[in-house]
Amino acid sequence: MDEFEHRARRGEISPHALVSIPALTGERFVEARALPLFAAVYDPRRLLFRRHFHLGRIPFVTLVLAGLCTALWWIAKDEGGGVVTREALLLLGAKARARVVDDGEAWRLLVASLLHKDGTHLAFNLFALLSVGTVLEGVYRRGDYLLLLVLSGLSCMVTSTLAIPLTTVGASGMIFGCLGCAVVFGLRFADVLAWRYRIYFGVVVVGYTAAAFSLGLLRASTDNWGHAGGIVCGFLAGCVLEPRLLRLKSVSERPLTVARPWLVALAVVVVVCAVGPLLPRLLVTTVSSPFSAFGVAVERPSTWSKGTDPLGFIAFGNGVDAIASVACARMAVPKTVDESVASFVDQELWPRARNGQLASLVVDEAHPARVGNLDARLLPFSYVASDGPFSARALLFVRGEIECAVVAEERRGVSPVAHAQLDALLLHVSVTGTDAELLATRATTDRPSSTKAWLERGLAHQTAGDVTAARTAFVRAGELANDEPSWTARTAMARAAFELSFGHDLDAALANARTAESKASDDADAAALLVQVHRARGELEQAALHNTVAHAHFPDDDRFQ
Repeated sequence: MDEFEHRARRGEISPHALVSIPALTGERFVEARALPLFAAVYDPRRLLFRRHFHLGRIPFVTLVLAGLCTALWWIAKDEGGGVVTREALLLLGAKARARVVDDGEAWRLLVASLLHKDGTHLAFNLFALLSVGTVLEGVYRRGDYLLLLVLSGLSCMVTSTLAIPLTTVGASGMIFGCLGCAVVFGLRFADVLAWRYRIYFGVVVVGYTAAAFSLGLLRASTDNWGHAGGIVCGFLAGCVLEPRLLRLKSVSERPLTVARPWLVALAVVVVVCAVGPLLPRLLVTTVSSPFSAFGVAVERPSTWSKGTDPLGFIAFGNGVDAIASVACARMAVPKTVDESVASFVDQELWPRARNGQLASLVVDEAHPARVGNLDARLLPFSYVASDGPFSARALLFVRGEIECAVVAEERRGVSPVAHAQLDALLLHVSVTGTDAELLATRATTDRPSSTKAWLERGLAHQTAGDVTAARTAFVRAGELANDEPSWTARTAMARAAFELSFGHDLDAALANARTAESKASDDADAAALLVQVHRARGELEQAALHNTVAHAHFPDDDRFQ
């Protein structure tokens, strides 16, 4: 019975053949079609499939697709002046998360599969497409094959968009879709395929698919997420699609039925293009990125990812044409905002230009700006990095002992949406409490009578540029220090230094400097601070007198020479 069922399933037994199976027919011979077992497994379409399956059909769809890929490659090459550039690919429809999601250009998910970055890329993909695509076009109806190409290319680019923000092009998603479909086809119909086709689908196609995907995993530049999306779509399509030889023409195969896959493919294209403008509203929000060590926060689009920029700063970017970076540092000597601008140009930009990191650096004049209630400067500049030219704007400001630069950089041909996002980011830079302020505030809450805790809180506020909070903390530390003589000189020196550099209350600076000098007569720093305060007040005679006395006590200290 097993042999009978196997041969019936393969179409090797005619419905009119006389058969005798003792378990079913006894001693009699009956026509095979009279047996329920035969009726359950016999399918005349599979017999037709077995006898007439071949791969010699002219692949019109595949040839048109290959011609379209080639034509677009020539157009991209012409746009790039003889070389396929990144800008040319983006212009023609390369996939990039920022352009798809932020700009709402979902049509790129369809077009990107037709573009290629160079001749080698094109030749390799066309070879693979013509190898496996022509086979599948012979296996399935052309409408089904076209739908497979559209869905696998779309699946590739959607998966890639979700996984990585970078620019992606190439027909490899469609190719892996075809490979996945071919693998499933070989498994589903192995029992009715001729031996040579079982070898092709079961060994050659499976081996080629595994090798191609594995080689992609070894190359960092390969979009393996896109390949995975394409091959999964191909697997699913292989489970659903029926070979054309199994679709016998009957009443059900009306013109509308034949046209259905073509209409579905067209509907997919229309829906993708229609959904595009809705994506920014649905998927893009604004999130705050705090740099709490320095008390700075920037608001950026939620679709941007973290990385670095050509200047080497911590950055967020859309992976295509916009980068925003933040660089803050504690100053050894307090600076004005204009001095900070000069330092940024002299110590950050020009050294990089001299060592070859940046080329064609051009720095323009800084313009006044604001960050909250802080005075700031907006410095335009441009340069050429290893991956192309950039124009940039640096928002520079100083808060207490911290200087910060928020830099917005954009590539040539930046989209209007990305440019507007950078403008909004620079406009919404804000200052917040630093980590040190938070910890110091918590310490004074836990130990409200600790002179050390209040002194550290004052210093934390001073570093962050919060003059009012720093003065309050220093005053409280001074009050507590009256009960702790060992802290009196230390708190007085801290208050005097603060008022001299940040608070600008020179009377309080003088009073505290005198207290510190009297309580710590053997401390050269206290003596130097008193001299500085007298000079800041314009009291040059007193400054000279104290300097002479200090020189006598500390003859080796260069500050009193």
